[in-house]
Amino acid sequence: MDFQPITVNPSDAQLLETREFNVIDICRFFGVSPVKAFDLSKSSYSTVEATQLAFLTDTLSPLLEKIELEFERKLYKPSERNTIDVRFDTSVLLRADKASLASYYNTLFQIGVITPNEIRKALDMEAIENGDKAFVQVNIQTLDNAVKDKTDTNLTNEKDGNTESI
Repeated sequence: MDFQPITVNPSDAQLLETREFNVIDICRFFGVSPVKAFDLSKSSYSTVEATQLAFLTDTLSPLLEKIELEFERKLYKPSERNTIDVRFDTSVLLRADKASLASYYNTLFQIGVITPNEIRKALDMEAIENGDKAFVQVNIQTLDNAVKDKTDTNLTNEKDGNTESI
């Protein structure tokens, strides 16, 4: 048995390095992250999530906005443009960032903008019974209402013969 070292000669190593640089250079030209071109050499899971968001904001959003404006300009009469709004739904691209998605739906739910069934529909889940009602947190209120409620409670307790203050 003879010993043969396993190495890459310098010219082959330089060729491999040049090919890696070509991927990055092409991605830079098109405004796309190397992760989108399947160059995962310097990435982690959090990098992929951040890349998805950066791809949406830096690459797709400007292109989609131009297409939306062209649709509105070329497909609709000037009288229709004020009533019709063309928009691409990019919410699917944000599904990779689960923490942001959960925070987004939680915020909308707590201020009564969206119902549980609307959230479930957006997440491709089945509707639930009584899930079409909007909810609002009741522990946050204006100072005027808090003082009014306390005064009303004290008056009710005094009428009942209960002198305790709440």
